[in-house]
Amino acid sequence: MHHYDVIIVGAGIVGCSTAFALSKHGLSTLNIDALPSAGYGSTSASSAIIRPMYTHEVSACISHECRFIWQKWSDYLGLASEEPLAQYHECGGIMLLRDGELAERQSMMDAMASAGVTFNVIGDKDIEQRFPDIVLKGYGPPRAFDDPEFGMPSSGKITHAIVVDEAGYVNDPQLAARNLFLAAQNNGAVFQFRSAVQQIRQEADAFVIETDQGDFRGGKVINAAGPHSTKINKIAGVELDIELRAMRHEVAYMSNRVAHFEQGPCLIVDVDAGVYQRPDGNDMLIGTTDPDCDGKEVIDPDEVNMNLTSHWTRQAMRAAQRFPHYQIPNQARGTVGVYDVSTDWIPIYDRTELPNFYVAIGTSGNQFKNGPLVGEVMAEIVLKGDHDDAPAQLSLRHISKTIDLGFYSRHREVQQTRGVMA
Repeated sequence: MHHYDVIIVGAGIVGCSTAFALSKHGLSTLNIDALPSAGYGSTSASSAIIRPMYTHEVSACISHECRFIWQKWSDYLGLASEEPLAQYHECGGIMLLRDGELAERQSMMDAMASAGVTFNVIGDKDIEQRFPDIVLKGYGPPRAFDDPEFGMPSSGKITHAIVVDEAGYVNDPQLAARNLFLAAQNNGAVFQFRSAVQQIRQEADAFVIETDQGDFRGGKVINAAGPHSTKINKIAGVELDIELRAMRHEVAYMSNRVAHFEQGPCLIVDVDAGVYQRPDGNDMLIGTTDPDCDGKEVIDPDEVNMNLTSHWTRQAMRAAQRFPHYQIPNQARGTVGVYDVSTDWIPIYDRTELPNFYVAIGTSGNQFKNGPLVGEVMAEIVLKGDHDDAPAQLSLRHISKTIDLGFYSRHREVQQTRGVMA
C-alpha cells in the first residue's frame, strides 16, 4: 500500500479544505469518502451563509476573516481561470430583537467589535422603513406546530435590530467544496470516492483504513466525516467528552417577488419567530433557529427521510408571520440536510486520546462559512501535535488578529449558545 502522511475521512467542505491546507504544507494526503464527489453530502444542503454574528470572539474573528477570503475566492484557490467558481454575494444582514433583548446581545456585539466588524443598532421606525411589509409583533418564544396558539402573536414587539453590512452568502456550497477539491489536487492531494470505511486499525506507526474498495495506509488520520463522524470515531475506538448527534433539518424556499425590501433582500435572523432567511435569486431560503419547542430530530445518517415534511410548512408559516406578503405555495420547495451537531453547536477541531488521530467534527450546520480556514486550523493542530497545554494559534492576516485554537478543544467547557446561530 502507498503510505500517505495524512488520511482524511470525508470530502465535504471541511475535508477538502483540510486537504488543501495540508498539501500546501507539503504533506501527502488522501481523502476517503463514501459519496461520488466532493461536497456531495451535508455540504450540498448548507444554507452557505457568511456572517460574523457570533457570541464568542474566536467565532466572530474567524468568520469575519473568511469573508475576505470568500471575496477573493479565485486568488485564494489559485485555479485556472476557466474553472467555474462559487460566488460570494454580500447582501448584508440584520438580526431582529424584541423588547428587552438588546442587552442580551451585548456579548455578540462585543465579539463583532473585537473582530473589527462594522455594525449599527436601529430602532423600530428604521426597521419599518427598511422593510415596509414587516410585522413587528412579538411571536416568541416560538410554539410547537401542533400548539393551538401556533402563529398567534405574544406580548411585546420587535424594537431594535443589529445591522451588519459585512454579511452575505455563497451561491453554490457544493461547487465551493469542488473548488477546494481541485485546488488540493493541484497540490498533489489524492481523493478516493465511493469508498465506505469499514475498519480502522493500527500497524506499528501507521493506520490502515479498510474500505469496501481496498485498504489505505497513513501516518495520521483526520475524521472529517460530518454526520458520520460518530460512527468513524466508534470504528477507531475513540470517545469524546462532548456529545455529537446527527440531526436532520429542512430549509424552505419561497418567492420574494411580492415582498417589499427597501434596500433589497438580505440575511434576516429572527429568533423571536424561530427562523432565519436569506435571498437566493427570486426566492428567500428559510431555515430554523432550532427553538426548544421544536425538539431535535436526531437520526441515523444512513437512514434519512429526504422528503419535505411539516417542518417545511412550519418554517414557511413562521416567516410569513413576519412578512405576510409572502405567498406560501401549495408545492413545497426546499432541501433536506443532515448536520453533525455538538452539544454547544461549536465544532471540535482537535487531536484525540488515540495518538495521531484527529477530529474536525461537530460543525453543526454553521461552519460552512469558515470552510476556507478550517483546513488551516487543522494544519496548525496537526503540525503542533499535542496542543492541550499550549494550544496552537492561527494568525488571521486580514483582520490582524491571532486566535487561540484551544477554543475548539475536545476538553473545553461546554459553552452557552443559542442553537445553530451560536
